[in-house]
Amino acid sequence: DGDLEGFLDIVNYLLDKDTPNQVMTTSYGENESDMSVALADSLCNAYAQLGARGTSVLFASGDGGVSGSQSQSCTKFVPTFPSGCPFLTSVGATTGTSETAATLSAGGFSNIFGTPDYQTTAKAAYLKTLGTTNSGKYNSSGRGYPDVAAIGQSVGIVYQGSSTSVDGTSCASPILASVVALLNDRLIAAGKSPLGFLNPFLYSTTGAAALNDIKSGSNPGCSTNGFPAATGWDPVTGLGTPNFSKLLTAVGL
Repeated sequence: DGDLEGFLDIVNYLLDKDTPNQVMTTSYGENESDMSVALADSLCNAYAQLGARGTSVLFASGDGGVSGSQSQSCTKFVPTFPSGCPFLTSVGATTGTSETAATLSAGGFSNIFGTPDYQTTAKAAYLKTLGTTNSGKYNSSGRGYPDVAAIGQSVGIVYQGSSTSVDGTSCASPILASVVALLNDRLIAAGKSPLGFLNPFLYSTTGAAALNDIKSGSNPGCSTNGFPAATGWDPVTGLGTPNFSKLLTAVGL
C-alpha cells in the first residue's frame, strides 16, 4: 500500500483470520489529497469486508480542525483519510467535563467518497442549518466525518511511571473503541453477536439517542472558524459522545 503505513497489510492480516478481532482502532491517518483514489477505494472496500465479518473499525479523525490531519495553511478545507471512508467509524474530540467540541477535532467532507445512505438525513439537516457559511471551501456532496466523538484534550496518562496529560483524537478513538469492546463483552455474554460495522446503528434513531449531543464549539482552520457544532450530527463531534447506560439499552441489553 505504498506510503500508507501498512494499513492495507493490517486489514488483509485480519481478513485472513478465521475470527477477526472485534474492534480495531487506529490513531493516525493522513490528508485525503495525499492518497490515490484507487488505493483509497481498495482500502475502504477492505474495511467494508471487515465490518461485514463483525469488526468495528474506528479511526481518529485528525488534529487539524478543518485543515486536515494536522494544522496547516490552506485556502480550502482539507479532508482526512481514512476517516472519509463510509465503511468505518471516524472519531472526533471533545474537551472539558461539560463537553464542548475540541478545536483540534478534524472534521469535514470527503472529496473522494459520496454520502452514504445511513448519513443522508443527518447530513442534510446540518447543511440546512449551516447555510452559506464556508461555501466553496468544502465538498457538500461528500461523506461527512467524524461520526462520533470522545474526550480528546487533557487526557490523563501514565508514561514511564509519571502522570501527564495529552491531547488529540488519538485519545478519543481508543476511548470510544473501549466502550464498543465493553458493549461487545455484554452482548456475547448474553449470547448475541458483536456490533460489527457501527454506523447504521449509530445513525439510527435508537443509536443517536444513546449519545450525548455536543452543541457548542468549532474546529477552526484555513483562516476560518471551521464548522460549528450543532444539534444533531455535525462535522466536528459527529453524533456526539457515548452514554454507556443508554447504549446498553439501545443494543438490547
